[in-house]
Amino acid sequence: MFGMKSFLLLPLRPAPLILVALFTAGLRIAVALRFMGIPLAAILVSWFFKYCFVLLDSAVAGEEEPPVLSLEMVNPIDEQRPLAALLVIAAGCAVAELARSVAGEPGLIVLGALLLASLPASVAVLGLTSNPLRAASPVALAGLIRGLGRHYVKLVLATLALGAGLYVLVRLDAPPSLSLAVGQLAFLFVFALIGGVVHENRLALGIATRTREERRAERALREHVTERKRMLDRSFAQLRLGRTADSWSEIERWIGAHCRGERTDAEFNALLDSTMKWAPPLVADRLASEYLARLLAERDNGRALETLERRLAGNPKFRPTPPEHARRLRELAGLAGKRALCRQLDSDR
Repeated sequence: MFGMKSFLLLPLRPAPLILVALFTAGLRIAVALRFMGIPLAAILVSWFFKYCFVLLDSAVAGEEEPPVLSLEMVNPIDEQRPLAALLVIAAGCAVAELARSVAGEPGLIVLGALLLASLPASVAVLGLTSNPLRAASPVALAGLIRGLGRHYVKLVLATLALGAGLYVLVRLDAPPSLSLAVGQLAFLFVFALIGGVVHENRLALGIATRTREERRAERALREHVTERKRMLDRSFAQLRLGRTADSWSEIERWIGAHCRGERTDAEFNALLDSTMKWAPPLVADRLASEYLARLLAERDNGRALETLERRLAGNPKFRPTPPEHARRLRELAGLAGKRALCRQLDSDR
């Protein structure tokens, strides 16, 4: 329909079909348990719509295989878009009810139709930004609809067709299990379609798509930076209390856990960026000496001299330890023609 059959087939891959089968069985159990099954039904519905947004992400990124549901995806703290979507829909219903009280049934019908037509755009904006305010903003919705052009009309028609088909199925008194399974597939198709249409029009929308792995790496990096900041806050608090050894212990443990492989330089530089602002400079000096020792051991002489100059700019009294490292750096500075650095290192002789 949209020239993107691969996106239409996403909900029919093994991972989504297994999920639909398991959730259908779980919802049937919840119904059989009556009131006792309400918590189970709420959990399953929540997990299902979390997966819908993850499927949308995969389609937006142009991934050919749908994701497998994982504990990370259903983390209530990590994924808030289903709740945000519910709030946006509730706000729309409240506005529609207000329209009926002001303009009667005609006002309700007109506004209700507009809200229904804008629902796919709202889901797309929420999927892209995770911002419920933008998902309810007429300006943001109009911008996305304008970027999708005629594809948006087809998307709305496809959504209405799926909704009508599901309504007919329920009216025909189909078996509950069949209705539940088809209903879930209908939602998965809608989310896959929304993501697929956005992907196909990503250039017009100015969207830089990312794979699920890239998004996961970005989230992991954000969490890592937050944890490092907490560690540095603890270290600085110890330094302010005069507990230099305890302050250094915090950083030393972090170095042992995280300053490995390709992340070594980035971690040391991030630590130096923060500690060089601290007073007294004892922790930053020791950290610089530790980093210089590693650089000299790896014979990364250029980076070692850059780090030395950087530390001396913050603390002219800094001298690398142990003394043999200071002598080696003095030799390297001479070989590199860095006379000012040589004079600075010779100033305490």
